[in-house]
Order: sequence, then C-alpha cells, then structure tokens
Amino acid sequence: MALKAPDIPHLAGRDAALRKLGFRDWEAAWLALVCLHSGVFTRTQFIAHHRCRDNAAHRFVQSLIEGGVAREQPLPDHDTRLRYTHVFGRGLYRALGVEHLRHRRHPKEEIVLFRRLLSLDHVVQHPNLAWLATEQEKVEHFTGRGIRRDLLPKRDYSGAAGRTRRYFAHKLPIAADEKSATFVYVDPGRRTDKEIQRWAAEHRALWARLRALGTEVRVAAVARTVAKQGELSRKVAAWTNSTPGSTQPLTPEERETLAVLAAAVRQTATTGDPRPCAPWGGFNPARRVLIPLRQRADLEDSGDASGAVIDAYSTHHARGLSPQALA
Repeated sequence: MALKAPDIPHLAGRDAALRKLGFRDWEAAWLALVCLHSGVFTRTQFIAHHRCRDNAAHRFVQSLIEGGVAREQPLPDHDTRLRYTHVFGRGLYRALGVEHLRHRRHPKEEIVLFRRLLSLDHVVQHPNLAWLATEQEKVEHFTGRGIRRDLLPKRDYSGAAGRTRRYFAHKLPIAADEKSATFVYVDPGRRTDKEIQRWAAEHRALWARLRALGTEVRVAAVARTVAKQGELSRKVAAWTNSTPGSTQPLTPEERETLAVLAAAVRQTATTGDPRPCAPWGGFNPARRVLIPLRQRADLEDSGDASGAVIDAYSTHHARGLSPQALA
C-alpha cells in the first residue's frame, strides 16, 4: 500500500525542497518534520504516524542508511533490541535552510536523545498547531509582535570564537499565533524538578508579556511515565492558580540594585573587564542575582506581579517511549 503524506500546515511547503532531492511526498514530509524538530526518530513513531506496517518502516530506514544520510543505533542503557534513527545528512538540512541546526549532531547523552524523541512525539501528534520549528522562527515571531529580545529566554555560551547568545536553548517545541501560544516541556527522565523550575523561570517574563497582549499562554508537559505525568500535572497546575503575594513587588532598594547590577553585567559582557561585577563575586554570580530581580520587575511592569502565570495546561504520557514500551 502506498503511503500518503499527512497534511502538516506548519511545514508551509518546506518539504518540497526534499522532494527535489528525489524523496516521495510522504518521505519528504516525514524527513522535514524530523530534521526541524528532533533529528531522531524511532520506527514505532514512524509506524504510528503513517499507520503502516513494520516492513514499510524497515524499507524506509534502510533507504536512508544506504543513502548515507542517517544511521540507526541502539537505545542507550536499555535492555532492548529497539533502535533509533539519527538523520544527519547535511544536504537535507541545507535544502530546508537549516544547515547548521544542532539536530545534525549525534545526541550523545540519553537525556538529550529522549528530549528530542519526546519533542517529535508531541509535534506529530498535534500536526495542526502553528509550530515554530527553529530558534530563528521563534525569535522572529515574538519580536514581530513587539516583544523585546531581553524578555525571551536566553543563555550565553563562551567558546574559542567568543561569547554566543542562544535563545530558547532547550530547543523545546513552541506553537504560537496571535491568539494563543503553547510551550511544550518534556521530561526525559529527570529525578528532580530543578530543570522544569529553571525552564519556567526563563520563560516567565515572556509569558507575562504575551498575556498582557491578550494571548492565551498554555503549557503542555510530556512525560515518559504515568507517575511523572502526575508530578508534572501538580506542578504546572500551580502556575494557573492565583496566589496573591507569591511574587512581591520590588522595593526601592531592589530597584536601585537592579539598575546597578544591569549596568555592571552589561559593561563586563561588552568589554570583558570583570571589575564591574567584582562586588558580587564575578560575572556569573552577578547574573544569578540579576536574573530573578529582572524577572520580578518585568512581571510587575506587565501588571502581573502576583497570581497565575499561565492560562491553561495539559499533560501527556508518551506511551510509545515509556520504559515499559521499550523493555
């Protein structure tokens, strides 16, 4: 039976670039989804998406391997014969206009691998949402709505080429238009809640600004186990509940500290001179003091200094990627 390409609006015809490389419609659409959102997939995900049999998935994966654009490897640290496929062919990413997307890199850590697999899983199960596939698309969408870049979640990285700023560093799915914005958090198997709390803190100012613009903010939390789904549900539900006083307005002294800190961090980042941040123990310690103050200020300035920080949430159990399904 010939497979058909499902209608996936957010691809906006980008899969046509892969059809020009010789891929059939359904092959091009699937590869575009994988390259843009994860770089990896399992045969189980392919079969579920196309509603096909195992042999169709086998032929497809083998064609990618023989074409030199993908490799198939065993799932790490799992007593299973199941494998995952990593699509790394530079020509595919170049055709899609994302040649340097980090999905081309092999996910060496299990946490990174399952973060990517869970992200793809959620996107393909909600194909009609307006997904923003890349960092550039996310930045352009939100700044295009008049939101300042400094309200977007960001991280600075240092390397041989100097300091690089990355936005939405977790590379988790976001679907957004003017009416609503859905932010997906996936838990690949963390034993603590530090990551989700940090993720929420990084997005809090953006969420506040979106709500001030009249955009409904939603969070979709995805887990590999039912137990973790329950934990995430309790945590995320709290973000929708009004809790007056949970975030106190800045005092005049804190406002003054914020201004001094911001100037010091900005000067050190621009000049490389560590002296402005010395009173706080250096650049990174100064940033750790600055960030929560700035977030509280942004929330206060948006008129949402206390109370709910999102409008709605949902939680999902990725059954096909659960430890039981992979056993």
